[in-house]
Amino acid sequence: MSSGGRGDIFGRAMGMLVFLLGICLLVVVFRYAFMLFGQDPAQALDLHFTGDPKRDPLLSVIGFKFGWILVRIGILITMSIAGSFISQRGINLYFSAMQGAPVSPRPAIAPAAHSDARGETS
Repeated sequence: MSSGGRGDIFGRAMGMLVFLLGICLLVVVFRYAFMLFGQDPAQALDLHFTGDPKRDPLLSVIGFKFGWILVRIGILITMSIAGSFISQRGINLYFSAMQGAPVSPRPAIAPAAHSDARGETS
């Protein structure tokens, strides 16, 4: 009854594994983003202010650390896009391996009643 053989099962298994890999990547990205955005700004930037202008970090150091935060956010965006593309490819692989398998028939819809009058008025 099934038209699939070993190839269909292998294709579906690979599709599911690729999908799960993409989902795991998204979970890692969301966890990392939650940890990054849950920190207070001084801890995220790794800056320590004492109130003494001679001991506080210079503007160049603050700018460098802020730029590094922006790079980390860009990496998070790239990783989330990659994870969603990987999971999408896994789903596509899974369903393309199922092509040819029997699909449950849809219920038949009664055809609409049409008139034989064809523009004639009664």
